[in-house]
Amino acid sequence: MLAFLELMQPSLQACAASLHGEGVRSLRVVPVFFGMGGHLKDDLPRLVEQIRKTHADLEITVEPPIGERPEVIAAIAQAIAR
Repeated sequence: MLAFLELMQPSLQACAASLHGEGVRSLRVVPVFFGMGGHLKDDLPRLVEQIRKTHADLEITVEPPIGERPEVIAAIAQAIAR
């Protein structure tokens, strides 16, 4: 499920609540950012902590930003080389 940190909907909190309501107890968050900026250093941990307090039985794993994965970096490099 796609969620947003600010300005757009659905929010991460709304998605987590919806999935929890459907019985999901394990959530994997994969930030679609190129790198570790303010949203990932400050905003995301705060939001995840709020979700954990609201849904104590929901296990949440936060992955590194997608833009830091070697295969994504390689794909970007290939696109630039064309």
